[in-house]
Amino acid sequence: MSISAKLWTAIFILGAGFAAPAAARSGENGRGFTYGAEFDVNTRYVWRGLAWSQGAAWQPSLWAGRSGLELSLWTNFPLGDEPTRHKFNEVDFRLSYTKEWGAFSFVPAFNIYSYPNQDKEDNPTTGEIELAAAYAFAPFTLATTHVLDVWDNPGGYLGEVALEFEEEPSDRLTFQAAVRLTFANARFHAYYVPVDKSAMSALAFEVGLTFDLGSGLTLRPHAEWTRLLDPDVRMAVAVSDWVFSGRASLFNLGIALGVEF
Repeated sequence: MSISAKLWTAIFILGAGFAAPAAARSGENGRGFTYGAEFDVNTRYVWRGLAWSQGAAWQPSLWAGRSGLELSLWTNFPLGDEPTRHKFNEVDFRLSYTKEWGAFSFVPAFNIYSYPNQDKEDNPTTGEIELAAAYAFAPFTLATTHVLDVWDNPGGYLGEVALEFEEEPSDRLTFQAAVRLTFANARFHAYYVPVDKSAMSALAFEVGLTFDLGSGLTLRPHAEWTRLLDPDVRMAVAVSDWVFSGRASLFNLGIALGVEF
C-alpha cells in the first residue's frame, strides 16, 4: 500500500473511531459537540527542540470534540524564503481522549504526521501513539507525556516532564507559563537529527497570555525558548542537513487568534 493510501486509510479509521463513540455518548449529556479553529503565526517553526523552518510560519488548526474525545487537524505553511514557501508542507491529524479523576487527568492519543509538497523519501508519513498524564494543584500542574512511533520509525520514543502554571488575573485574561524537559532514545535521535544516542534532549521555557475577546474569540500572544542539552545532539544538529538551524538554542514569538463554538 502506498503512503498516500495508508494515510487516507488511517484518516478513515480515525474518523470512524471518533464518530462511533460520540454517537454512543449522545444521550449522556446535553453539551453537544465543541469545535473551533486557531490561526497561529510564529517567527519560526520549532518542534521538540529542533527548527523546521528558516523563518516565519503560519500554523492554522481545526478541532472538534465531544465528551472528552477530540479529533484535530494541524498544518504548517512556511512564510519565509525556503523550498516550500507559500505551500502547506505539513498536515498532522490527532485523535485523543481525555479522562479526569479528581485532580488527575489521562490522555491517550494517536498522531499522524504527513508532509505534502516535500520529497516523500526524505519526509515519509509517520504515526505515534501517545499517553499523557497530569496532576493539578492550582495554580500548578505536573504533567508527563510519552510518545512512541509505530509507523515509519517504529520504536522511536520521546518522553517529557513539565511543570505548568496558569493564573487568571481577570475574567478575560489568563497567564500561562511552563518549563519542559524531554528525553529521547537513540532510535528517535537517529531518525530526526541524526545521532545514534539516547539522551536528555531539550529544556524549554514557555510563556503566554490568553485574552478572551468575547463571542468565543481569543487572542494568544506567546513565546518559547528551547535549549538542546546533550553535546552530541548539539553537534549533530550543527552539521545536519535535516533541520533548518544548527543552533543549540532557539527562540520563537507567536500570536494566535482562536475561535470556539
